[in-house]
Amino acid sequence: MRFKLFFPSYLFILLFITSCDFFSSKKNETITKQEEGMLPADERKFGLRSAQLTMKSVKPVLGSDVETTIYFDEYGDKYCAITDTKLKYNGGEIVNRSVTVTKNSITYIYSPEKKTGTKSVNKGSFNPMHADFSSITPQTMEQFGIKKAGEVENLGRSCTVYIIDNPDLQLQGRYEVWNKIPLHSTVQIGESYMEMIATEIRENVEVADSLFDIPKDIEITDAINISSSDSVPSLSDSQLIRLSKGK
Repeated sequence: MRFKLFFPSYLFILLFITSCDFFSSKKNETITKQEEGMLPADERKFGLRSAQLTMKSVKPVLGSDVETTIYFDEYGDKYCAITDTKLKYNGGEIVNRSVTVTKNSITYIYSPEKKTGTKSVNKGSFNPMHADFSSITPQTMEQFGIKKAGEVENLGRSCTVYIIDNPDLQLQGRYEVWNKIPLHSTVQIGESYMEMIATEIRENVEVADSLFDIPKDIEITDAINISSSDSVPSLSDSQLIRLSKGK
């Protein structure tokens, strides 16, 4: 029973970390590129054109270590996160892999082992791509309990620190953000806790297009809209305001 109560919050935290966004207040619409491979500056999901990033959990999550390798290109218009959940068991290790791919405003999440996955259209406030705190209005930041908390250095890069404290959602978080990328993040929802830290980042690398292709042997079905689930809040500006007022 404890696991059943814990799992929805854990799922939300893991989804947030591996896909790295639940705060975008802009609608994710089809973007017309000004030139090949170039997005308008104010629509770029990340602050650099391409990168490869490795993130690891600082402490075990439900007894498992989590490691995610993120690849993106065209300022995040193409995105792939490969997440390995490693559970030590009976002297060995069980590894469960999931892959998240976002392109053309559609997110796919699939299991290479089970050969099954889901897809969902990114629309409205829920855009599972990046932690873009810069898109949140000052009013919403204040009412939702989001504050800037200075600058720190991580992997030799200057990061802006954001903290979140929202009792209504039992949500607390701290994020060290560089170029819209959280290099170190802690999230706690109720009793659920996850801390991820970047261990390696390579900037402006060549990323193979094949990473963003869904294998032909994967059976994809439509996903339930997680942002409309009772267990996971949808965090648009207007909804955050209502939550902060207790409505």
